[in-house]
Amino acid sequence: MMRKLWTVFRKEVVDNLRDRRTLLTVLVFGPLFGPIFYVAIMNVAVNQQIANFNRPLKLPVAGAEYAPHLIGYLRQHNTQIEPAPADPRQAVKDGKADVVLVIPKDYGAAFDAGRPATLQLVMDQAKQSAQKNVSRARDLLEAYEREITALRLLARGVDPRATTPLAVETVDVSTPEARAGMLLAFIPYFFLFAAVIGAFYLAIDATAGERERGSLEPLLTTAVARSTLISGKLAAVTLFSAVSLGLDVVALSWSQGLIPAAKLNIVVNFGGHTALAIFLVMLPFCLLIAALLTVVASFTRSYKEAQTWLSFIFILPMIPVFALFLFPTEPTIWMMFVPALSQDVLATALMKGMALGAGFTAISVLSTLIFGVLLAWLAVWLYRREKVLG
Repeated sequence: MMRKLWTVFRKEVVDNLRDRRTLLTVLVFGPLFGPIFYVAIMNVAVNQQIANFNRPLKLPVAGAEYAPHLIGYLRQHNTQIEPAPADPRQAVKDGKADVVLVIPKDYGAAFDAGRPATLQLVMDQAKQSAQKNVSRARDLLEAYEREITALRLLARGVDPRATTPLAVETVDVSTPEARAGMLLAFIPYFFLFAAVIGAFYLAIDATAGERERGSLEPLLTTAVARSTLISGKLAAVTLFSAVSLGLDVVALSWSQGLIPAAKLNIVVNFGGHTALAIFLVMLPFCLLIAALLTVVASFTRSYKEAQTWLSFIFILPMIPVFALFLFPTEPTIWMMFVPALSQDVLATALMKGMALGAGFTAISVLSTLIFGVLLAWLAVWLYRREKVLG
């Protein structure tokens, strides 16, 4: 039996190694999509954030002549004062300005009298792209307010520290690896994506493809038992999934050197040992996704129909990953019973240098393997039925 299984396995592997589309998917697109996308997005985001921080704040001001001291303060703090539009509210509403500072005529009189001097920041709270400039303008005005308050207290012989009875010091006990949490949040998604796409075309070709070419019935009527035949095909699909996953892990590990982590004061723990550990904890998912794709593809009649149905499978493993991203929570045991979610949690913990314990890993591996074996058994059962030929 093992010899026949090996023969089927070898045939599937060799046949698909000759298929250029499968090779490009498994060896190029699947493994390299994640690293290229990740490095590009992270570099653009970090460089844009640094550029925005260093770039002068362009602030249109109406009534600048009423507050020369404030205008001087703003200019000293990397602010470029510009003439305000005729209608500040309409300009902000139309997107012609992110924020406009309006200084009323009575500002100077109230300021000199020691009364609260009104300022208006015209902004659009619903416009997300403008919020950085709005926050910068608000922070500058609040800093100016604190400075004036301190000067007024000193002029009256009062120590400004009397207005701050508490001196709260923040003690950050997080490690540089743990601070990389947001940076690492989407990396497990690329691992899962690579595993799925590595199995995708081979699972279709081994099932719906055989049926469409008319070679499925002759295969099932050979001396090889159907259970052996489908097991060999499943083993080949699992191998291609694992190869795609392994290449993706290596590529993402290497790509960390292209991320400007030092600029963010973080450390990404993704060296060789971590990459190997991640590959091993993700490996059971390859069997599960290979079996799932094979089961779903067995119900389809053509290659195109299989592609349509299996495209939805891409979404399923990502649901728990996105749920964890949107509603972050600490790792718990129940998560280890959910395939894809458990691999996401373990991979993230490894990259952050967190120790979850052997129990977490064991439950994740065993539960995912059990689901994978059950789906593999279902695939074998389906191919034992005569309806699979129709």
